[in-house]
Amino acid sequence: MRNKKPAALIIGSHGMLGSELVRQAEKYTNWEVVTSDVSDEGGIDITNEESVKGWFEKVQPDIVINCAAYTNVDGCETKEGFELAKKVNGYGPGILSRFSAENNALFIHISTDYVFGDDLETGYTEDYDKFKPVNKYGESKLLGEKEVRKEMDSNPDAYLYIVRTSWLFGEGAKNFIAKIIELSEKMDTLKVVTDEVSCPTYVKDLAQRLIYIAEKKPEPGIYHAAGRGAASRYDFARQIIKALGKKNRIEPTTLAEFGRTTGIAHYSVLLNTKLPVMRKWEEMVKDYLMVQDQ
Repeated sequence: MRNKKPAALIIGSHGMLGSELVRQAEKYTNWEVVTSDVSDEGGIDITNEESVKGWFEKVQPDIVINCAAYTNVDGCETKEGFELAKKVNGYGPGILSRFSAENNALFIHISTDYVFGDDLETGYTEDYDKFKPVNKYGESKLLGEKEVRKEMDSNPDAYLYIVRTSWLFGEGAKNFIAKIIELSEKMDTLKVVTDEVSCPTYVKDLAQRLIYIAEKKPEPGIYHAAGRGAASRYDFARQIIKALGKKNRIEPTTLAEFGRTTGIAHYSVLLNTKLPVMRKWEEMVKDYLMVQDQ
């Protein structure tokens, strides 16, 4: 008699990461993929315990991957936006991790470089714990990590994971690459900041790492999964224009000159010391744009 396929519940399945994860899982795993998004009729509401309970009873998942998030960084600075962010990015992951532990399901929650704010130029390892988010979005994501870590501490044998990533790009959402392409069609010269540095990451590569964790079941805990190498937004923009074979001029500017009112960390490079090495971020950009250097 064949073993049944593992049931994998992918939450936030309409988003940029969630939709790519669904594609990768259906292509490369034997999972019985179940998707849900809060925008679906009857979709899971991770901020509501009864909704989460109902979905766990219905699906009986072996794997739960939470790609749901409120990602409007500037929107989080408003009172209403921050309250929503605390529910979706903070308490919701805690509810999911608790139900996962109680039901022996492997759980992966996606977090971010925005939990850091020390501008550590050597980069952040997975065990760096001097958290200092510089905006409300980062605060809400740090709250989510704290809620999941409570469950990790209470259930040390449960397969609970936090995966931090940064500067995601891919199909299905407005991202930095799409923004640069749009601006490049309107202006000959683009001004881009040099003092915001992190790791551009293709959602395809991140999805593959999430599948790796779910399949290989490494030691539960915190992992970093981001494009290899560091880039400023200026570097990122130059690579995009180069890969597209465009001739736009990219001029350097700073966050202060740009007039960004929301706090942004200057340096938030994630160091991956635990998972298999990721591709260089430049390779990810080329792959996404499906062109070669001119």
